[in-house]
Amino acid sequence: MSRLPDGLIAFGPNANCTLELCPIEWSILQYRPSVPASAIFISLFAIALVGHAIQGIRSRTWGFMGSMISGCILEIVGYIGRLLIYDNPFNFEGFLMQIVCITVAPVFFSAAIYVLLSQT
Repeated sequence: MSRLPDGLIAFGPNANCTLELCPIEWSILQYRPSVPASAIFISLFAIALVGHAIQGIRSRTWGFMGSMISGCILEIVGYIGRLLIYDNPFNFEGFLMQIVCITVAPVFFSAAIYVLLSQT
């Protein structure tokens, strides 16, 4: 935790910085995430989620479908975290939400590919 002037804390569970009190450069990302990009990715992963659910049920590929849906859900949650960070770049929960979910989601996509390769 970095201590800033006037007892301000820029990062961590006890962060009390806001855009009114601290400059954006003191935040962990040092920029405000793009709302349009986050919204586009949320909608694309939601469409992919529905498509994989329909195709997985139709083809009865439960392992592949489960992995792809799990990855899509994590991506959606991660980009929702980025939307939370837009309003307050010092939001620790939003940062953790986006960094963990967006980082872990590709593991599920890789698992889906692995499941698919094991079936051939």
